[in-house]
Amino acid sequence: MSATMQLTRTEGRLFRRDPIALFFGLVFPGLLLLALGYFFPGFDEPSADLDGASYIEVYSPMVLVLGLATLGLVTLPPILGTYRQFGILRRLRTTPVHPARLLWAQLAVHMVVAIAAAAIAVFVAVVAFDVTFPESPVWFVLSFLLAAASIFSIGLLVGALARTTTSGQAIGMALYFPMLFFAGLWIPRRIMPDGLLMVSDLTPLGSAVQALEDSWFGITPSAGNLAVMAVWAIVVGFIAVRVFRWE
Repeated sequence: MSATMQLTRTEGRLFRRDPIALFFGLVFPGLLLLALGYFFPGFDEPSADLDGASYIEVYSPMVLVLGLATLGLVTLPPILGTYRQFGILRRLRTTPVHPARLLWAQLAVHMVVAIAAAAIAVFVAVVAFDVTFPESPVWFVLSFLLAAASIFSIGLLVGALARTTTSGQAIGMALYFPMLFFAGLWIPRRIMPDGLLMVSDLTPLGSAVQALEDSWFGITPSAGNLAVMAVWAIVVGFIAVRVFRWE
């Protein structure tokens, strides 16, 4: 077994032992959809404000992105901050483990959890609220993977710089809520003013929501949205590896 695979398996076991991270990373997106659909009257009915779509249809892609943001910005950075704070990274420095391998292990574990959480949330939307299954599944999967890569790269960068658990949490949360705003959590992107929508399109979460929503309704995502996510993933991921410090 390669060192990277062994490290990934170890990180996966550690993640499973954290009930809070497991709940918010795996269960929370689907549970949130259930809460929105059952406790808000008319949430699953067509709305004139959304061009005939229901709020549950519009918020389903948003919930998927929220799950990614929770994993990438709330769960991931404190893990690396904790490792650095308690000297775990310092001990790893004496081994052949390259920083890129550790970051890759974290990325792989969180990606698996994200895919499982998305599958649960899509199942809830389709079965509980009769939302149509994504009509362009190939584009949907591609959009989701690009969204995860772009968001997780930001989390890896924060974790690469965070010196303690607390700093990882603080920086991650400072990015979490503004990004969710631009993704349309409080103001759906369909009713955003043009200026705000333009800014949203330049953020990884905003582009992710639009690409997932388009592919869900059978529309090919725009090259601009896909490119924004790809650029964030490549550039920020590269910076994360470059600036990573063991201590």
